[in-house]
Amino acid sequence: MAKKIDEEFNQECIDEHNRLRALHGCPPLVLDRELAAGSQAYAEKLVKSSKMKHSGSHEYGENLAHRGSTSATQMTGKEATEYWYEEIKKCHYIGRMEHGCGHFTQVVWKSTTSAGFGRALSKDKKQVFVVGRYKPPGNVSGHFTENVPRPTEA
Repeated sequence: MAKKIDEEFNQECIDEHNRLRALHGCPPLVLDRELAAGSQAYAEKLVKSSKMKHSGSHEYGENLAHRGSTSATQMTGKEATEYWYEEIKKCHYIGRMEHGCGHFTQVVWKSTTSAGFGRALSKDKKQVFVVGRYKPPGNVSGHFTENVPRPTEA
């Protein structure tokens, strides 16, 4: 039985990714339901362990986000995507992987065509984990120049 995905959350993520990708002249992403189901399952695993750790798979690119609070919290698809995109401030477009901007580069990676997202909230609602998975994966050594273009508009 396929894992249930949060349709609204996935659409928020896809819409915001596509808005930001358009700023760089990158084609839009489409929702991959299999990636979304895997992302949801992994977000639930992360919330149970309360630890941020990448899955280690090379089949897809992966972005993670976490928010913790002393009171109830949440993270929208737009907020998670903007959190990853914020790393643009650390990117110098030097044609290779740079420390601290891998989430941003995956968001705009030009040859990535599909993505899926998952979100899980802790039982006490004080922690939320978000997982984004991408195919084909981004951040491929030797391919940054053609896949991470500078913004073309503001």
